[in-house]
Amino acid sequence: MRSNAIKSEDWLAELDESGIRVTAIQEMLIDIFAHSEYPLSTEQAWDIARQSRPKTGRATVYRMVEKLENLGLIRRLHGYQGCSHFVPTLPGLMMLFICLDCGRADYLESQPLDHLIQQSEDTSGHHITDSRLQLYGICATCQQGA
Repeated sequence: MRSNAIKSEDWLAELDESGIRVTAIQEMLIDIFAHSEYPLSTEQAWDIARQSRPKTGRATVYRMVEKLENLGLIRRLHGYQGCSHFVPTLPGLMMLFICLDCGRADYLESQPLDHLIQQSEDTSGHHITDSRLQLYGICATCQQGA
């Protein structure tokens, strides 16, 4: 889904531009979130980080998640397992699909969304700058396995 669309180096550059010094542990957390195909909670990211670096502190992970979310690099999924999971944010207005069987998250083609947003702007007079459309269902892989 995202591994080719998101580059950890871009996130590191954004953090650097924001004046945030990044440690090796934080860089590892960036890689974890940037390349995950599944929504991750902060606790799950902490568990993954401790597999490589057992002394990774929980507070370090929570602070990094807060920084990434504040910079718009990750986004919180609302209505998904208590609103405590995150996925990388892609540039532009995108539709996010989450499989209810396997949990995989995929960004979908935004053409229909672009048309709907343009139509909404035209009829309402509002200028829409962001969208958080989340779709839930069963992915093609899980459907084939059923």
